[in-house]
Amino acid sequence: ILDRRQLLLDCCFLPFTPNKKNMRSFTIALSVLFVAQPTLVNAFSWHQGRVGSLARGGRTVLRIATTEGNVAKPEKPTSSSGVSESSIPEPGADENDIFQCDESVDFWRNFQRAGLESTEQNLRAVPAVASSFVGKGPNAISYWVRHVGRSAYFAGNAVLGNIGFDLHERLVNGDKNNGAQSSILPINMQSSTASRLVLEALLCYEQDYKEIEAGTYREPWDMQLNHRQSSPINFLTQTGRFVEEAVGTLGRRKRGKEEDKQIWISNDATPGLYPDYYRNAFHYQTDGWMSKKSADVYETSTETLFLGRQDAMQRISLKPLVELSKKLKAEGRPMRVLEVACGTGRFMTFVRDNLPLDTEYTALDLSPYYLDAARENDKYWRRTRKSAEKGNGVPMEISPAKIVQAQAENLPFASESFDAVVCVYLFHELPRDVRATAASEMARVVAPGGTVVLTDSIQRGDRPVLDSAIGNFGNFNEPYYVDYTQD
Repeated sequence: ILDRRQLLLDCCFLPFTPNKKNMRSFTIALSVLFVAQPTLVNAFSWHQGRVGSLARGGRTVLRIATTEGNVAKPEKPTSSSGVSESSIPEPGADENDIFQCDESVDFWRNFQRAGLESTEQNLRAVPAVASSFVGKGPNAISYWVRHVGRSAYFAGNAVLGNIGFDLHERLVNGDKNNGAQSSILPINMQSSTASRLVLEALLCYEQDYKEIEAGTYREPWDMQLNHRQSSPINFLTQTGRFVEEAVGTLGRRKRGKEEDKQIWISNDATPGLYPDYYRNAFHYQTDGWMSKKSADVYETSTETLFLGRQDAMQRISLKPLVELSKKLKAEGRPMRVLEVACGTGRFMTFVRDNLPLDTEYTALDLSPYYLDAARENDKYWRRTRKSAEKGNGVPMEISPAKIVQAQAENLPFASESFDAVVCVYLFHELPRDVRATAASEMARVVAPGGTVVLTDSIQRGDRPVLDSAIGNFGNFNEPYYVDYTQD
């Protein structure tokens, strides 16, 4: 859920203008999840908000997660390039006047807005978050313990990946200084930044659990003790994969050569299937999206990047889907869901676990390697859920998700084929014109009264204190990120 309300206004409302042939009312849910930190290039944080809505042009736009509220904008400094920051669009702030924002919007916009706090100040705030779980009983404590442990594991991965890269540069490449690397923290991260990322992760968990406690969505199905990800063998395997990937990723980023930004597949081999923008090693990751090795390490890499809170951030997308499912259940028909850019399918399992089990789910991606991982994740979830239902005395069959390889901007489905379309973490990796086309396609395939959920990065104005560095993620071979933050 791209914190892109402007994306919808600029890219969606124009192609979606109602006419005699196409008069529909659908919901577009937007969420602000990604924030780049100001104190260090390529240090990241993601946050959640709640719900706001606006009736516009015959449609209801539902904004789920943001990080800012309706407060006065500070005066803008001049950027390092000499361009006045006041001349750079701030869609995150400018659009609040046309949205009814949830209270969490103000919370994240104003979080440390007066100035990023010190390590000591960040750590002093942790006990208050912990106590909010302790006072809620055993279920809350169980959630807290598991998620704190989760963050600790992925934080450990980050440190090991950084150490591995440093050793590789010194011992293999003979770089004794390794770019003046002086900290075990990734990319020389300051302790104040690291402690803030930890605090923000814990606050994200607090928000996630409030939704679970309120019955908005179910407790994460992967919290079960017998889940395969809890195996020590899995921990060791995924850590090994991540460290190897970190050495390659950080090395390619350090070099920054054009060949490090390319992948092995060419348009000549598959004409028209993989667009030019797609044949890019996003994040400098191995093979971009085009190998099993990339798919095998992806979930661990992204969770390490976000200290284990990626699942919690994405779960905010469940809210409008669950609400719609209740409406359709009352009508007595199964829900039809399309997920665009499903990746490895991990989020798909959380969606399916919270919707009626007769939901007809279609998962679409352009990478055959990631689609294969999605098929496996779906298979494992179905087996686990069927076992749980059988244990509750309700044995039943759950149909597998339909797996489709296709482009987001050219969906191979008839108009009005789905009740809901969900798209997570895609739009910031699309060129501006493709974002518009993809949004239009999602609106085309959703049925009247349906829901479109876009989950992605915040933009300028969502957290003013971070605006000066929000574009830093573009330095990690994200060529479309900067203009995305300003759309």
